[in-house]
Amino acid sequence: MRTTAEQQLITQVKPAKSLEEQLQILKNRGLVVEDDAEALKVLERSNYYRLRGYYIHLQNPDSDEFLPGVSLAQISGLHDFDNELRVLLLKLLLDVEIVARARIAYTIAQAWGAMGYRDIANYGEKCNADKFTELMDKIDQDLGNSRERFIKTYIKKYNGQFPIWVAVEVISFGELSKLYRLLPVEIRKTIAAAYDGLDETLFTNWIQCSAMLRNICAHNSRLYARSIPTPIKVEKVQEMRLSAITGACFKIRNQSLFSYLLALRRISVDKTWNSFLTEFDALLKKYDCYVEPIRLGLPYQWKQLLQNK
Repeated sequence: MRTTAEQQLITQVKPAKSLEEQLQILKNRGLVVEDDAEALKVLERSNYYRLRGYYIHLQNPDSDEFLPGVSLAQISGLHDFDNELRVLLLKLLLDVEIVARARIAYTIAQAWGAMGYRDIANYGEKCNADKFTELMDKIDQDLGNSRERFIKTYIKKYNGQFPIWVAVEVISFGELSKLYRLLPVEIRKTIAAAYDGLDETLFTNWIQCSAMLRNICAHNSRLYARSIPTPIKVEKVQEMRLSAITGACFKIRNQSLFSYLLALRRISVDKTWNSFLTEFDALLKKYDCYVEPIRLGLPYQWKQLLQNK
């Protein structure tokens, strides 16, 4: 039986609404709807609550009323823009991930050999033993669950001994980030230096943030008009360049997509970045009647700041 508290909680939850009722609620709040039939199709394809993330900034902050002129077409356009933006970012982030896997695996192998990543002694006295054990257990779990043919070969031929260059191809980007953060500072410096002399403290933050952004994109979470949970660090030289180009009026937000793009530009392969930038520019133009670039943290001079490499 449910407790009294549980029953009270259930009675507080709003009842389910039909698509027609959802549409009427939006119209009652002042949303411009030109075609009810088409509007119902939008609501059928996209969860009512999901769409709310794309219009909450278009409502009066003191009420649920929409600002004058806000339309369902505008909200649907923002939703579609965000979908296409995530696809573009995933292509960019997958390339960043592949390069990071290769450089981390190579540097560890050169320093410790094929299996040295399994020995906590290599990580130094400052390594957190609990985090190391947790990560190794997760790596073992991922390797055990993998259906890749090369994993089966290593189980059969090498008695389940997986060298670092095999392990990194199975673990998630998030786990790769955790592995990097556990490494001794000298090895982190070697890996970061491969990115044109990047400071290791920046790359430590950037690989973690890149993994988070990838997860946001892969799980179809909203990017438009939101703060990304983990703040990303901005390189000093970029801060100086920002100030010189935008002046004192623009303050970069380190949880904006723009700040993430500054970092991704720095660690992306030139060809991949240039292709992304071309497609990103085209996407903004495609939805320019709906999208406010500042909602992504983009200053007016964003093209100059994110220019081709």
